[in-house]
Amino acid sequence: MNKSTSSKVRFWQKIDKNPIGVFFISFVKYPINILYAGLGIIVFMFSYQSSFSEKPVEPGFFAGKIVFDDENYHRIETKNIEAQVKNEMGNPVLTLTCTQEKNLESVYLKIYKIKGPGTYFIPGDGEISNIGNLIKNLDNYQDKNNFFESSLPNKEGVKNGVGRVNITKISSNFVEGELILIANNPKGQQAVLESAKFKVALQN
Repeated sequence: MNKSTSSKVRFWQKIDKNPIGVFFISFVKYPINILYAGLGIIVFMFSYQSSFSEKPVEPGFFAGKIVFDDENYHRIETKNIEAQVKNEMGNPVLTLTCTQEKNLESVYLKIYKIKGPGTYFIPGDGEISNIGNLIKNLDNYQDKNNFFESSLPNKEGVKNGVGRVNITKISSNFVEGELILIANNPKGQQAVLESAKFKVALQN
């Protein structure tokens, strides 16, 4: 065996004992491994890219000014908000609820025939009246005077109907907008919600 052949044998022996060398030899002996490796790299790159391109769902929020009867104005702020759009009687209906944890003040909206961004009135003049309710304390559900409805008459016997929802953005994933609502309880006491803004992910 000449020196050239001997050095080649030693070279391949070193490679054969080295894990990286074994990996390299597997590509030489089995070219199809190159195809498998390429596919693996492509799959990895796509999964890596999508992990950064998919934005996490932002938590929803609801914030505004609220007053019940002759009490002082105060803030209502909560992340405990839910919304969904589903078909009822052949039309898309937006339902939104939120409850402030510390005092259980709540807002309930139901907007019929939601068609996208725009202004929707409560109760409105459609065939089915939109719903807008303010609840002073959700825990005290047995007291009907805790529930203030936009469709009930005030002390003068006049219906309010002074609710307005301005949907600024809506998609299959989320809805955001602004809200003003004046409502009465059976006693004729009035509750007012103003300067309210919300943004929430839509539930399936």
